[in-house]
Amino acid sequence: MVTSPLITVIGLIYWLKYYRNTRGYYPRFGSTIGAMFSRTGRYDFIWIHILEFWTFCLLFWMGLALIMVLTFKNSDAFEATKRYCQANQEILAKTGPIKYYGVLVGGSITMGGQSGNADFSFTIIGEKGNFNANSKLIEQAGSWQVENVTLR
Repeated sequence: MVTSPLITVIGLIYWLKYYRNTRGYYPRFGSTIGAMFSRTGRYDFIWIHILEFWTFCLLFWMGLALIMVLTFKNSDAFEATKRYCQANQEILAKTGPIKYYGVLVGGSITMGGQSGNADFSFTIIGEKGNFNANSKLIEQAGSWQVENVTLR
């Protein structure tokens, strides 16, 4: 997930070089996009360029997912959640010793002045299996306090 946007960009660069070497010029994106939006342009543009369209869509969603994962996983709020899970005996009784946390972390972080709220959905991988977890946190005076963590 982390390397897929990089690999896709490298593939696009090589495709552009191949296009230039075989046709003698780079693709004319400006005139093509202009023709797509003009009244005399071809309305079947998407069907002609369906592979390029889906490549752009996949690249966009991979980048968005990467930004979301890196933002939440490296936040102070999620670090507080991990410390809480490592120290909470009820959670450790269900999961066993925690090996690591899943790659995908979703949720929300809301900040307002000196306080904030955070909700996370993530996976805990322990010795007794994989568990989906939800956590709720509040920030007071610069430190995150875990309200609760529920396992499913």
